[in-house]
Amino acid sequence: MDPKASGGGEEDDCVDSGAETGGSDYSHLSSTSSELSVEEAQDPFLVSIHIIADPGESQPLQEAIDKVLAWIHPDLPLFRVSERRACRRRRKPPKGAQPALAVVLFLQEEYGEEQILQLHRTLQQPPWHHHHTERVHGRFLPYLPCSQDFFTLAPGTPLWAIRPVHYGKEIVRFTVYCRHDNYADSLRFYELILRRSPSQKKADFCIFPIFSNLDVDIQFSLKRLPCDQSPVPTDSSVLEFRVRDIGELVPLLPNPCSPISEGRWQTEDHDGNKILLQVLGGHLSVCLGDPRQLALPQTL
Repeated sequence: MDPKASGGGEEDDCVDSGAETGGSDYSHLSSTSSELSVEEAQDPFLVSIHIIADPGESQPLQEAIDKVLAWIHPDLPLFRVSERRACRRRRKPPKGAQPALAVVLFLQEEYGEEQILQLHRTLQQPPWHHHHTERVHGRFLPYLPCSQDFFTLAPGTPLWAIRPVHYGKEIVRFTVYCRHDNYADSLRFYELILRRSPSQKKADFCIFPIFSNLDVDIQFSLKRLPCDQSPVPTDSSVLEFRVRDIGELVPLLPNPCSPISEGRWQTEDHDGNKILLQVLGGHLSVCLGDPRQLALPQTL
């Protein structure tokens, strides 16, 4: 959709899996966030996702992602798709398994239902696949009556969903689903990685502001699953975070953290999700390039 100026919003009253708030209001930012430099606070690639495809499949997956993200902004290279050297046998996930990672796109409702419907139809065509439909509470346009469709590109990759924005800017939100008992530890883990506190926080959900301009907000969120549900790590995709002071960070992490290439380290969160840490050197402004230009390990 076309870039636009925006106003603030208020928190929505509906609750679903990581997609419950569609407004943009960063007035609650903590002192942790305010201590960041201007460059650090405005790095649009602070969080990105790498997807590892089987040989010959990277191009159509990358094109599908770019086409969907263009509805939010034409220049958001937040996803990098690369290929394994060889296909690998996949284990069938448990029935009803909840992938641990999702991407939720919030689109402006005021620009017309048809534009949102077009994107919804795009996600129903190959290489996209419908994953599940989840009933939620809240206000929805007629094409999503009290439900939300989740889609995926390939096994082991994130869930994707779209929702209308009733106010504020359009949003790209990365959501990590946490095991019920690990939610508090996961919150502390990602506060440490991101060097900021959430701007909105509930007992089962929180939002970290990552980047904001006149056109779009980029957010990172955690969603606590019920006791009877367990998240399954997305074994063909991995979150990457840009960090500083890796020497100070490593001793504070709950799991081993080791270098896998020049400037990149790998660790895991409390639920076993692999995390890549890109170490920024020198002044941050020289590193604000397209993350897809960076080298990526071919295995996860």
